[in-house]
Amino acid sequence: MTSVPTPHGEYLDRLMRRRSFEALWPLFALADKPAKELTESFSALVHLRPHLPSEGPFRIIHVGDGAHARTAALFALKTKGQNISVDPEINERLVEGWRDRFGIERFSWRRERVETVAAGLNALPSMPVFVTFVHAHVSVDTVLDHLHHDGAFTLTCCHPTRQLSSRRTVLAEGEDFGVLSSGRHYQVLEGSGREGALLARGG
Repeated sequence: MTSVPTPHGEYLDRLMRRRSFEALWPLFALADKPAKELTESFSALVHLRPHLPSEGPFRIIHVGDGAHARTAALFALKTKGQNISVDPEINERLVEGWRDRFGIERFSWRRERVETVAAGLNALPSMPVFVTFVHAHVSVDTVLDHLHHDGAFTLTCCHPTRQLSSRRTVLAEGEDFGVLSSGRHYQVLEGSGREGALLARGG
């Protein structure tokens, strides 16, 4: 008899055992569904982390990260990357207060639509760049057309035809049953150029 995968609480268990949970909770507690939001953001970390550089600086751009910049906050606590949250609805007073309260480093934001700031993001100092689309209600392929990137993670929530790529090389994908949401299909996407080739080889 074949077992059918079912949602599980492993991601929540892992997060709640860590000291960093104290810092994360003030942001995620404001969500209508904190468990959903936590597990969606943690899925991005779990699936993208094996492809992040082990040495040297790198940048992660979190597109459509919401008013509370939660995915960027999680990555700032759990990785050594420079994290930039991009969303026109970011509550700057709240996220600035959170950053200062917990002494968070490598965490910034752009309170704009990604299309508006793409050129500026591309002009930042050169380093490997990764992109997450955890809650973004955008066309993943269209945004990636305008952002220099070496890899990306995307997760469906309500618009699979836009939130999943149809034009890029998919390095990994599937249903993540650690995500406590009905939209749990994810993709890890290859970037372009030298860094993208290294990513595809797991380098």
